[in-house]
Amino acid sequence: MYDLIIIGGGPAGVTAGIYGVRKGLRTLVITKDFLGQAGGAVLVENWPGEKSISGAELMQKFEEHLKHFNPKIEENTIIKSVTKKKEGFKVVTGEKEFEGKAVIIASGRNPRPLKVPGEEKFSGKGISYCVTCDGAFFKEKEVAVVGGGNSGFMAALELKDYCKKVYVLEMGNKVGADEIYQKRLEEVENAEIITGARLKEIKGEEAVEFLTYEKEGEAKELRVDGVFVEVGSVPATEFVGDLVEFNERGEIKIDPVTTETKTKGLFAAGDVTDVRDKQIIVACAEGEKATLSAYDYLRGAGSEPKSI
Repeated sequence: MYDLIIIGGGPAGVTAGIYGVRKGLRTLVITKDFLGQAGGAVLVENWPGEKSISGAELMQKFEEHLKHFNPKIEENTIIKSVTKKKEGFKVVTGEKEFEGKAVIIASGRNPRPLKVPGEEKFSGKGISYCVTCDGAFFKEKEVAVVGGGNSGFMAALELKDYCKKVYVLEMGNKVGADEIYQKRLEEVENAEIITGARLKEIKGEEAVEFLTYEKEGEAKELRVDGVFVEVGSVPATEFVGDLVEFNERGEIKIDPVTTETKTKGLFAAGDVTDVRDKQIIVACAEGEKATLSAYDYLRGAGSEPKSI
């Protein structure tokens, strides 16, 4: 049985893992990858010590740091369920089962789907949820970014270097991106912002060919080769069942001091929780808090791990 099982390899999960090993805990990190939302960021310009770095590069450094301490890692792994046992917890993946005295859920968030006709059909065939991953495949193509917040504008700013034309579709009458990103995109000749655009459908034969949207009650059509989805995200909590309480946004409610959930020994950290600010630096701090709280919990339960 592990002292601590950490679910997730984003900033919160990696930080929790580093602290777990350094606290002398027999630590297991289970993750799909070491990217998370942070890994898809075009630029990170507010991480202390790095004036400007891509999310992928930053997360590579995080991964290397974690692996330096040599915790047990199950990578490329999807969690099926977490259940409470008489002593500790059972975590089930597609092929294996693990037991831990304490668990930290740091599973982050998944892209929010558009929920329009054509999305499922063309996912991976012109529809992408990661500009950093797929932007280069659309060289000299015309694409649409759906979403006018910071992530949408940052996506458009990266795509401008590949694409012939980049459209940004914002459902509201005003974009929600920070002024710094708005100013940058206004200077881009091959970018166009369309506000008040309610996406209706994505169409094509074998791949994306065009989309339809409604603006001021009028149906419009836009010919594009790709659609990048930047409309937010939803917490990745499908595996946790009734061991936790959720807020109205589906985020896990935690004690703001200890990060513990309603179930003793079960903690949560990062963007999957109801912590207000969804930032890399905040997620790291919450991961640290979760492990220190888990350490105190384990000591109170009779375990005496030694810090290294």
